[in-house]
Amino acid sequence: MTQQFSTDSAQDASHIGAELRARRRALDLSVDDIFEAIHLQPAFIRAIETLDVEKLPSIGYVLGYVRTYANFLGLNGADAVARYKIESALPQNLGMRDRPHFVPKKRIRLPRGVIPALGVIGFAVMLGVWYGGNNETVASEPTVPTVSTLSGQVSETESANPNLITLTATAPSWIEVKSASGRTLVSRIFVTGERYTAPKSAGYTVSVRDSGAVSLSVGGREYGPLGEAGEPLRDAPLYSPSLAGTRPTKAELTQ
Repeated sequence: MTQQFSTDSAQDASHIGAELRARRRALDLSVDDIFEAIHLQPAFIRAIETLDVEKLPSIGYVLGYVRTYANFLGLNGADAVARYKIESALPQNLGMRDRPHFVPKKRIRLPRGVIPALGVIGFAVMLGVWYGGNNETVASEPTVPTVSTLSGQVSETESANPNLITLTATAPSWIEVKSASGRTLVSRIFVTGERYTAPKSAGYTVSVRDSGAVSLSVGGREYGPLGEAGEPLRDAPLYSPSLAGTRPTKAELTQ
């Protein structure tokens, strides 16, 4: 049976969610104040503060939320994420983050003959995929490389590639990028310094909550923020062919 935290028990527990809530209240901030500042949904804020994992999205998104929330409150984001991983797993993990943890290994015995049978099935699947790939052409949306990295993890060669366009969060900001067909490629809060890189010829569109908190570069050439601070942007082209010829770089603006 799945174990959940009730609101009352979570308020009495000493876990990262309770500490985030206590810090928020000490700063005299409401849930709505947090939403206005970092665009983290109130329902997610309450779920993080009570460690109610069933009301949160996948762990990959949640860890980003926890880091952004903790950093905004002046706490150590990395420490908050590490504690959340442990303390949100099961209620009995509370207070055990400083103790050694291990997971006992279970031995699984398969019926005799299962492994050879799986090998035959796997070979048949591979043969079918190969045959289908060489005899049938399926029209689909091209797969293009997109990466989400932290500042400093993009090589100079990659950042200088004239065919790449990069969005960089200069402050915590929600960013959504869609493909030319309308498929959502990414939609979440980016922490300060986090980047999203994609081919400029892919026909992507971008939406952001705060245009002033997201900067643009093409092939290593910086063009500054997408717009004015606090100004939202919705389904705008990620790259326009006329951009490089009409918009000055930061260096040109300071000369």
